[in-house]
Amino acid sequence: GDVPTTRKWHASPPPAGRGWNDIGYHRVILNGHLKSKDTYNPALDGKIQQGRADDVTGAHCPGYNARSLGICLIGMLDDHAPTDRQWAALIDACVRLCKRYDIHHSDILGHRETPSGKKQGKSCPGRKVDMSLLRKSVADKLYE
Repeated sequence: GDVPTTRKWHASPPPAGRGWNDIGYHRVILNGHLKSKDTYNPALDGKIQQGRADDVTGAHCPGYNARSLGICLIGMLDDHAPTDRQWAALIDACVRLCKRYDIHHSDILGHRETPSGKKQGKSCPGRKVDMSLLRKSVADKLYE
């Protein structure tokens, strides 16, 4: 997966897609597997791609879209942890966004932590993503 692939899925009409006007996320962090999980490109692992512009409301978390930025980690993160490069890129992206938009590290949430995510039974960003550790890692970098 990558931004063009996700954008196509989000913008295609149902039933093949979501029928949205664009990709739902503001950032997408690649895992190095674009076409197949059997083909790995280390140059793409941890690469951050821009989705929607930051000043455009996202479509990533009902109830939070108008007041948040959505970051997508590519991968089956209920079964596998993010790659080390994805994890480092996620921390980096969160630190940069926290600084740019004066966001407190404690306000970083996974979709599963929001009321709509709980109601919908969401696991995003994946059961293998430790949100407490992410917030701590971001705080460590912000205040070092």
